Amino acid sequence: MKYYFIYFLALLLCSCTNISDQKQNNQAALSTSNKEQNIRHIIYLHGRIVELQGKAAFSEEYGRYELDSILDALKEGNAKVYCELRPENTEVPAYAQKLSRMIDSMVSTGISPQAISVIGASKGALIAASTSSINQQPVNYILMGGNNSTIEQQNDWHFHGRVLCIYDPSDTIAGKNYDYWEARAPEVKAFKQIKLSENLGHGFLYRPLPSWTVPALKWARNESL
Repeated sequence: MKYYFIYFLALLLCSCTNISDQKQNNQAALSTSNKEQNIRHIIYLHGRIVELQGKAAFSEEYGRYELDSILDALKEGNAKVYCELRPENTEVPAYAQKLSRMIDSMVSTGISPQAISVIGASKGALIAASTSSINQQPVNYILMGGNNSTIEQQNDWHFHGRVLCIYDPSDTIAGKNYDYWEARAPEVKAFKQIKLSENLGHGFLYRPLPSWTVPALKWARNESL
């Protein structure tokens, strides 16, 4: 299994007898630390079709899943984007626990929770929702194409963090709004929904459309929509 998660390495300062050199080293370290604090970290969780077919995933109904193009679009503003190609039949609860531990690990290295965003599409949205329910770090979540009546009946989520939900009513698979979950999320820092009208069904998730990438990146930057 290939992992694309990147962790920061600690900056080690060597002892030096020259006080001037030591001061310069300290200033350089502080400058680097400040720059790192401004970096946005985006974890992208792809749909189930990529589990089944890999990066070349193709749907006869919705076309090619443009994973590389999606990841490139999410790198806008020099954000660090992480994406793991999950194995087939990945269990949502188990993967959510794994992702929750990763978020805690990132925060423990000094990354601000507000600088971390989890973007989930389709099955990825179910994983993101489950993670938001079990992890109380105030990170940013973007859930896309991941709700229907069956999902509401089978899950007991109570979200944390900042949650943005994006859906398109033409999506007959999981295009229901998130009103049900908003009513069950009293601990969220913020909760918003965006209703699209792309009329692409579930296929709106397959490509980096500005209708969802623009608000998703704004949410990741803690900007107003």
